[in-house]
Amino acid sequence: MELAGTTALVTGAGQRIGAACAEALALAGAQVAIHTHRSHTMAGECCATIRRQGGRAEIFAADLSDGQQAVQLMEQVTARLGRVDILVNNAAVFQPGHLRDTPLTAWQAVMAINLTAPFLLMQAFARGLAPSGAGVIINLIDQRVARPRPGHLAYTVAKEALWTLTRITAVELAPTIRVNAIAPGPILPAAGMAGEAFQRVAAATPLGRAGSPQDIVDTLLFLVRHPFITGEMIFVDGGEHL
Repeated sequence: MELAGTTALVTGAGQRIGAACAEALALAGAQVAIHTHRSHTMAGECCATIRRQGGRAEIFAADLSDGQQAVQLMEQVTARLGRVDILVNNAAVFQPGHLRDTPLTAWQAVMAINLTAPFLLMQAFARGLAPSGAGVIINLIDQRVARPRPGHLAYTVAKEALWTLTRITAVELAPTIRVNAIAPGPILPAAGMAGEAFQRVAAATPLGRAGSPQDIVDTLLFLVRHPFITGEMIFVDGGEHL
């Protein structure tokens, strides 16, 4: 319960990795703001799980493709739960596309959720934290930023930019706020991805297998707890980025 007395906001926490992160932070003692857009039922299940385990959690709905709603999300969490101490930018959209076939609307939608929303939330987080306070930001990125390849142009560019934002803000916000990143690899199949295709990707990694949400959770808690790491990205991908 070393995080008792803190408040964490996890975006995209209704399901998958986001839900696992929210539950782990709550188990460690933090009260958790579970953000969701459309996954209301699953967000409710995540919240109920946390409460059954004796933790504290509230659900907050926001469309992060709308910059105003992203800013309001932080305001609403602060109004209901108090100052946010831990921000986990997990929400993202993953869409295929190449330079020739990516329409402007698709590019803008991916950038809005994967890059602009984290920027706005980080900005609001930093402004809301007293100079004497201590805060932690964790950005979920992707192993492909180390080895960019065609197929998901807007997504990869947005995640690369988020990694740059992570490094710059780690310097700007030090020493009161630490900013780090996690780069997952084959943890869960992407939406619409066949199980056989996912297993082929996982088998091709140096470790030859898929990971699990618990691998991300363990890394998240390590970065939250470690007081002397900032501006770092940890690849949790079985070596796929190599």
